[in-house]
Amino acid sequence: MKIHGSATLDAPRAAVYAAICDPRTLLAVIPGCREIEKSGDAEYRGQISLRLPGIVGTYRTVVRLVDADAPCGSRLEGEVVGTPGSIRGHAAFRLAEAGGRTTIDYDGQAMISGPLSRLDSRFVEGLAGSLISQGLGKLDSRLRAEASAGAASNSLQPSKETSA
Repeated sequence: MKIHGSATLDAPRAAVYAAICDPRTLLAVIPGCREIEKSGDAEYRGQISLRLPGIVGTYRTVVRLVDADAPCGSRLEGEVVGTPGSIRGHAAFRLAEAGGRTTIDYDGQAMISGPLSRLDSRFVEGLAGSLISQGLGKLDSRLRAEASAGAASNSLQPSKETSA
């Protein structure tokens, strides 16, 4: 299975990278994510439950950031294992900022085994792309909400007056 794509997020690159590395944010934006914890400097473990055609089940996940280049991007290696089968693979993402917005470009490959491997590869790739798009959409919404909350908080702060 191969995946690739791009999305533009309405936040600065450093904020996007920090969100991608934050377990609380990941829990909120990954479709079906039930739990996630940072289990090392660059490793995350969690559980995802999916109710999609041909892929219903609960999966244990492990993802490691490899060759991290904050805030420009990283390579990821990981696996998803459940009764319906497993997926092991690697991916890379790159972040580019322009005008306070960040473009994320990603590509990756995975090997599917077990009953999941019987599914049509185009179906699985389309499904993976859809889940990634949903997650990036949720991430964008969350980053916008955090920026709005921060702006509202800053506008409530008393301004310092200077005297001459």
